[in-house]
Amino acid sequence: MISQIPILPPSPVLPRLPQRFVLSSVCALTLLGLLSACSVNRPLRTPDVGAVIRAEIKPEAPAPVTELASAEAAALASGRSVPPPELKIDLLVNNAPVRDVFLALVSDTRYSMLLHPDVAGTLSVALRNVTLVEALESIRDVYGYDFRIDGQRITIYAPTLQTRIFTVNYPISQRTGSSELRVSSGTTLAPNNGVGSSGASGQSIASSGANSNQGEGSRVVTASKTDLWSELANAARSLIGPGEGRNVVTSPQAGIMAVRAMPSELREVEKFLKAAQISVQRQVMLEAKIVEVELRDGFQGGIDWSILRNRSNSFAAGTISGNTSSASSRNALVSGVQPGLPGFSGGPSALAGPLSLPAAGAGLFGLAFAGGGFQAVLGFLETQGDVQILSSPRIATLNNQKAVLKVGNEDFFVTNVSSTSTPIVGAAGTVGNSQPAVTLTPFFSGISLDVTPQIDSGNSIMLHVHPSVTTVTEKNRQIDLGNGGSYNLPLASSSVNETDTMVKIIDGNIVAIGGLMQIQSSRQSSGLPGSGDNTLLANLFGNRVNSGRKKEVVVLIKPTIIRTAEDWESQTRRASTALDEMDTVRARVIRIDGSFAASRPKVPAPTTPTPVPALVK
Repeated sequence: MISQIPILPPSPVLPRLPQRFVLSSVCALTLLGLLSACSVNRPLRTPDVGAVIRAEIKPEAPAPVTELASAEAAALASGRSVPPPELKIDLLVNNAPVRDVFLALVSDTRYSMLLHPDVAGTLSVALRNVTLVEALESIRDVYGYDFRIDGQRITIYAPTLQTRIFTVNYPISQRTGSSELRVSSGTTLAPNNGVGSSGASGQSIASSGANSNQGEGSRVVTASKTDLWSELANAARSLIGPGEGRNVVTSPQAGIMAVRAMPSELREVEKFLKAAQISVQRQVMLEAKIVEVELRDGFQGGIDWSILRNRSNSFAAGTISGNTSSASSRNALVSGVQPGLPGFSGGPSALAGPLSLPAAGAGLFGLAFAGGGFQAVLGFLETQGDVQILSSPRIATLNNQKAVLKVGNEDFFVTNVSSTSTPIVGAAGTVGNSQPAVTLTPFFSGISLDVTPQIDSGNSIMLHVHPSVTTVTEKNRQIDLGNGGSYNLPLASSSVNETDTMVKIIDGNIVAIGGLMQIQSSRQSSGLPGSGDNTLLANLFGNRVNSGRKKEVVVLIKPTIIRTAEDWESQTRRASTALDEMDTVRARVIRIDGSFAASRPKVPAPTTPTPVPALVK
């Protein structure tokens, strides 16, 4: 028998999800639940600004403890002073014995105290939140008890005459320098059995027996003399006074100075010597570029420094007419200057008349300041002519010490001719034999520059600048003395362009001094053959071309202060000290009343909790 199985209609089947999608969904829901269960509200942490700054200025990572211990032991063995701990104390004493006060200061510390037998008296001070050294310095400044820290030993001295030896690091030298700029209207000579002449650059050329009279004019002489050891000794004697037993002894060969005076006076001498050595040992790097600019047609009157006013970090101080080779022209302002610059005034309206063209060898002096480096100034000069760098000297000098730069050569010229008569005995009797004696003098031809820097407390530099461009040629002069005959004297003729000025400039900026102009002219003639000797034919059938070139010499000087490692360390120490003052340091309190001395830690006052008001329903 065959049974029949009913066939039911197919039921709707849901689509089957992929197994990977199901597992991903389950994992995501599980992870979300775990994160929501573990999440808590945490307060936002603000970083410690002081700690971040200290980490930035810290020179290096701290060494291990063993290395620190060995370094400290080496410092103690070599005798170097170890700074006291930076533990803050409050010192409150009223009419207390001074010996008890000093002994209480080192109680509960690793320092030992030695008191001089003459240390006696009472103290009354109130110092809060100070270190051990600050407390000792405060007592010393008021009561005169001097102290010395040697390793872990502190020695207190009574206010009596003491002798201290100071080290002065400066060479044994006496430097004398001078620079001169003279504008004369002429020199007259009153001969007295001799013949003399005067050079164009103010160098007198005269034979013996000639008296010279200087004509009217202007003259600027800048002289400097350096004798540091004598100055320091005189200053130390002035500080300690003429009291009994006081004395100052210097030994430049050994580089030391011994002073016997009271402790307060010795401290003043120490401050003075330290400040003097810091000042005289500061150095300035002087970078100079001597540039020759062949001016284009549009700038035949000289470099237009006023264009620098429209540039950033630049300032033009105007142009000033300089002396000619005969040193007879007056200074006159050519272009206006920016108000506020000392030493210059007026403007275009200050001109009394039209500007005349300078003679050969003359020029217009210009002064400008720029802060964009040499390339910026050279780029500005290239806009006004063809630039050629003649020299790039670089020299370092100490503060207030003259530095001299010379580029050129020296030639010898005849400056004096005299005759000596030697008697010769012969058959005809005694006859005098005259022999000429020639005196040769070197003359410098080229570019010279002497600069003296002075650094102030704001790191600005004041410069005394004296540039000079000199060209020396030989000229023969025929002198007719009548019955005495005629002489052909080869003399030196100097063409000088120079200026002498003092400027103040910021460290790293550039001062540009220009206007040392030279004019080179040439004449070319052409025409028919044989017409050169005939003026009429040369004018009718000839051609003449006159050409000239103007060159201006510009001196660029960039002074830069040479900073030492001590400068950077002092700035780091000041920053670290300022941060430490912001911290709250636990201090100990020292109270001494009469002969009672006590030292106990400062206990902060208990704070009373603020009551919470009850809620009223």
